Amino acid sequence: MDAKSRYMLGLTAVGSTSDQEAWPVFDRLFRDYGLPDRLRSDNGPPFAGAGVTGLTPLAVRFIRLGIRLERITPGKPQQNGRHERFHLTMLPLARAPQATLCEQQQAFDSFRREYNEERPHEALGQTTPHEHYRPSLRIMPDTPPEPDYPDHAAVRRVRSSGEIKWNGVFVHVSQSLAGEPVAIEETADGEWAVRFYAHPLGIIDPRHMKLRRRSNLPLKGQIAAAKLQPEL
Repeated sequence: MDAKSRYMLGLTAVGSTSDQEAWPVFDRLFRDYGLPDRLRSDNGPPFAGAGVTGLTPLAVRFIRLGIRLERITPGKPQQNGRHERFHLTMLPLARAPQATLCEQQQAFDSFRREYNEERPHEALGQTTPHEHYRPSLRIMPDTPPEPDYPDHAAVRRVRSSGEIKWNGVFVHVSQSLAGEPVAIEETADGEWAVRFYAHPLGIIDPRHMKLRRRSNLPLKGQIAAAKLQPEL
């Protein structure tokens, strides 16, 4: 759902929340409507998982497409209030499930059409989401671009175990990133930050050689770039 216009891009009946079932839905929506700049979700599957990075295969796909991940704080559904409120709107559908997946999809399609094109929304001045929504101008690529890491970054490819080798020691990052290249860059205070494309993964703890949640300190290169920016 588009947060600004309330337009419901998709409502699909699937058998589970697995990446294998979720990704084809997003792939179709991205090709039909373009790529979002960011995607807000809760902390459950298929959007987020356990571990320091919280990455899932679906989240990795989003990052590779340049989509910024926004996750609400655990236990704070009000941070995605519009979407949570939508669940109440869908409650009649949940109370009257259809006999087959095909019939359920037909009910979803009918509901989505009414929601987008017929039902007025108070937050939209009693107009419909269809009147406000505009597709994204970011086209879904056939092949995601490779990460453009700077020359000063140390690039490591994640092993099938989810680990990278750093200073002769294996550090676990995320099994969802197996086969992917990650960049390691020094922060302003001398820590080593790991990222995947533009998505920060964490800081390498040199004492325990483990990945821990990142700090908010900028990278050295970012400080230099910031100093070059003119004051506005």
